[in-house]
Amino acid sequence: MEIMEKKLPRESLENVQKIPFVDTPGSLLFLTSEISPFMKTGGLGDYSQALPPALLRSMADGGDVRIFCPGFLGAETDPRLTPVGGPLTFETPWGEKTLRVFRAADQKESAGSCPSGPILDFLLVDDLFDRKGLYGEAGQDYPDNFIRYFSWSLAVFVWMGETGFLPDVVHGNDWQTGMFFPLLRLKSIEDSSLSSIRTVFTIHNLAFKGLFPFDLFFLTGFPASWGGFDGLEYYGDLSMIKGGIVFSDYVTTVSPTYRNEVLSEPLGAGLSGALKYRGERFLGVLNGIDDDVWNPLTDPMIEHPFSRTDLSGKEINRHSLIRKGNFSSADAPVIGCVTRMTSQKGIDLLLLALDQWLSGQAKPFSFFLLGTGDPVLEKKALELEAKYRGKVHVVIGFDEGLSHQIYAGSDFFMMPSRYEPCGLAQMYAMRYGTIPLVFPTGGLRDTVSDGVDGLWMSSLSEEGVIDVLDRALDLYQDKKTFFSYRSHSMDKQNGWEERTGEYLRIYAGVLPSAPEIRQGLLMARMALKM
Repeated sequence: MEIMEKKLPRESLENVQKIPFVDTPGSLLFLTSEISPFMKTGGLGDYSQALPPALLRSMADGGDVRIFCPGFLGAETDPRLTPVGGPLTFETPWGEKTLRVFRAADQKESAGSCPSGPILDFLLVDDLFDRKGLYGEAGQDYPDNFIRYFSWSLAVFVWMGETGFLPDVVHGNDWQTGMFFPLLRLKSIEDSSLSSIRTVFTIHNLAFKGLFPFDLFFLTGFPASWGGFDGLEYYGDLSMIKGGIVFSDYVTTVSPTYRNEVLSEPLGAGLSGALKYRGERFLGVLNGIDDDVWNPLTDPMIEHPFSRTDLSGKEINRHSLIRKGNFSSADAPVIGCVTRMTSQKGIDLLLLALDQWLSGQAKPFSFFLLGTGDPVLEKKALELEAKYRGKVHVVIGFDEGLSHQIYAGSDFFMMPSRYEPCGLAQMYAMRYGTIPLVFPTGGLRDTVSDGVDGLWMSSLSEEGVIDVLDRALDLYQDKKTFFSYRSHSMDKQNGWEERTGEYLRIYAGVLPSAPEIRQGLLMARMALKM
């Protein structure tokens, strides 16, 4: 059924309390449900690991950056973590809960000063996060996810109060942190010290909206007026991601193109109206990659180091990957793919196109796929490998070391995504001189230049995949142009140092188009009087 956009009313800005923004935030609280290497299902874990340290390096001396995450299975016995403080009890709509906090062992505070890196605290609420999966198991979400993440959001306030940490800015990520923002709005009415906190909410993938039965809204303590479509309601459900979209000062997403795409349907996923309403307070900022982790010159996971000026190691990695894939030809170009095996990633189109190409007498290549996801697509991939043994190699699962080896050893990297908010894999590939083949959507359009450092699919279809394969194989035969693409891809600056300035400008509210108006406190007070 097609999702119809609902129009949101414009509210008056008259008599709105104005709170000036400081030039540079001195303290930042970063809220995330994933952080590598502790807990990760996708790009959010890498983002959370890399952005806060980069921000701290860019902040003035004495800056204080802290990261709060939920707990995870085994956190209490993880040797990398140290308990901080004693158990704390607090009330939730589901009764009393106990908070225990564990800090990353190499992030302890030194006396009277901030550590060299961000403080990383894991907030364990009873046993709500002591589970095998982060959000669910066997393809099914945990039915109590709303209870888990609402309770965790309450625990954030408890730990802020216990440590006396009052950040200038709170930056939350995705639906799991969405309830923090209306809670902050509500608690600011009772505690005026909280009203100085500015907020940013980042959407990493709008497809995941945190939807739950709307009856849960009545347990939150929020004013009834916050339960409309211009609040937390989403077509009869309660949406946690709307907590961040509606109640934060600024909303960002992870690429400029994706930002524009989600302002209309279908990529807006029924939220295009809410995002349009944010106007110039909804911004697109590209993700980056950690240049220290993803560095072919120092990467311990690859066969041999190499650089833009000395590519001899690239060839060694290529032949190592050919051996791992048991490929029959050492001369054919190697095309790699590291992915979640889902329809969003276009894997269904890719498998059809590969079958069509390899069944004929077309130009040869070797294809190495590493991924996991939809069992149906996993089965089809393995069937393709069995049919074209020596040309296709498939590994179901995820292997961090092997992923690095695929980036380092491939000549091309395939990403036929139907939509891609940002994408990191294409940036990893380019860092290792592997030319990306992409459908130009979201961050793929923003980071890959067709005909310069990568190739774009002509259409989102089986024929589009075949067309870009054909162009890539022709490019491989033209060695001068091929190496020019490789050189340009390795020159691309995709590190976090290039991105942090944009976030700091958002935090400071100094973007030329960003009004220094904060409606939150007044709106909340008015709502409570209704």
